[in-house]
Amino acid sequence: MRILVTGGAGFIGSNFVHHVLDTHENDEIVTLDALTYAGSKDNLEGVLDDPRHEFVEGDIRDQELVRDLVADVDAIVNFAAESHVDRSIEGAKPFVSTNVQGTQTLLDAASEADI
Repeated sequence: MRILVTGGAGFIGSNFVHHVLDTHENDEIVTLDALTYAGSKDNLEGVLDDPRHEFVEGDIRDQELVRDLVADVDAIVNFAAESHVDRSIEGAKPFVSTNVQGTQTLLDAASEADI
């Protein structure tokens, strides 16, 4: 199975990526992450060179990128989110944009790809 993991360089997403690659030898992972304050390639240490893993730096709000990635996977696991409440109090716009519009972009692409 080929799985798209959005937000895969964040704390939870990266642990999921490690778990799948450690326990499912035939699965492949495509990690999509914007590498904002919450994500880091350091969290993916040990899997970046794994031939079953592909890292894509990008944003789930990018419709063309998301459509292209979703067209080539069997499943999607979404961990991409703005999650720091203190930052949302200072400015809600990035939270709405990523968490709502980004998720809608992902859902639209999944629907088009019949996933």
